Amino acid sequence: MFIKRQCEVGWGIRVERQLRDLLKHGRKFERLHTDVPGIFVRKIPQTKGEPPYLAVEINPVDERGYPVHNIGVVIRNQQELKDLRAALSSDNVDEVLRAIHLVETE
Repeated sequence: MFIKRQCEVGWGIRVERQLRDLLKHGRKFERLHTDVPGIFVRKIPQTKGEPPYLAVEINPVDERGYPVHNIGVVIRNQQELKDLRAALSSDNVDEVLRAIHLVETE
């Protein structure tokens, strides 16, 4: 796991080093665990138009701490996080989930 308590000396340097290593040497879609259950860092491989990059992945975990889904919600930057928070805080999400539940239970 890479997230450590911020009060530790050198915390930021160690985290930055691990992230740089993942970006440079990590396998395609490699997942780095954090100390926060359900929060991971993923290496996204190079595409024709973009270099490889790191992203946050939100993926619920089971009782053993393993991700529930093969791929969770991938967030690349602060704007995507802001947009996701806004979408999830909408009451419309609850309405859509209720409608799905009604259709599935018929």
